[in-house]
Amino acid sequence: MEDHSPALVAESLAVSFGEVRALDGLQLTARRGAVTALLGPNGAGKTTAISCATGLLRPGGGSVRVLGADPWRASPEHRARVGVMIQDGGLTSGATALQLLRYGAAMHTHPLDVDEIAEYLGITGPDGFARTLVRRLSGGQRQRLGLALAIIGRPELVFLDEPTAGMDPAIRRRVRTLVRGLARKGTAVVLTTHLMEDVVGLADEVHVIARGRTVASGTVEEVIASHRDRAGAQSLSARIDAVDPARRDALEDDLRAAAERHGARLRITAGGAADLEAVLLDLMAQAEPEQETTR
Repeated sequence: MEDHSPALVAESLAVSFGEVRALDGLQLTARRGAVTALLGPNGAGKTTAISCATGLLRPGGGSVRVLGADPWRASPEHRARVGVMIQDGGLTSGATALQLLRYGAAMHTHPLDVDEIAEYLGITGPDGFARTLVRRLSGGQRQRLGLALAIIGRPELVFLDEPTAGMDPAIRRRVRTLVRGLARKGTAVVLTTHLMEDVVGLADEVHVIARGRTVASGTVEEVIASHRDRAGAQSLSARIDAVDPARRDALEDDLRAAAERHGARLRITAGGAADLEAVLLDLMAQAEPEQETTR
């Protein structure tokens, strides 16, 4: 029987930095065997929430439980059950990519096969970067290495920050397949990304965060439908093909002016995940008058 119980539960979570409220009653849940996406602008409180969930920051109010325990007081054994995708500043720059991955695997009792993960993510192979020093890796290569390090210990809960950023389409597809595979095997995956295609293609549940609060939750379809119902407005979309690149800006100006004449807002999107992106932009626009600078 599959276990879809919560691996992460945050209730009324509050964090302040001086007079700035980084989290203001945040509600958040991430289930085992599911991909949960945290969405919101920079400064919404996503990083602060993850810092609380990984025991790096003690909340000032509310509670957070990770795999049934308080992460602030968690033992090293408990922390080993949680994976975190380390960003640039946390990667040892003097080691090669493969050396660092093997070191990370050695820190766990039952790690994944290093050679298999390295090959799957293109760290090894004809175009790989296994012997390249970490400080010389490109942004996309760092993302692949950070992802490998986050999952190498078979975590029960893993936090992935922009896991496909800077990657070419072929590797991006592999990463999406890998993330879905983690969830199918029971891992709770918490994903933060600005790529709506990743959200639509991966997320079982979405939490939209603004001003340190959760302003929308549910599946992608539920978030879109709920927002439209509350807004009491309809979305009108059209596809314009064969646009001369030299005239694109002028066309956008004309479309924006036409929308304003009818009291509407124009959102230019790349398509594919346009509905979700439009909802997020609307939610963020509503939050702007009260937006505070948070971490």
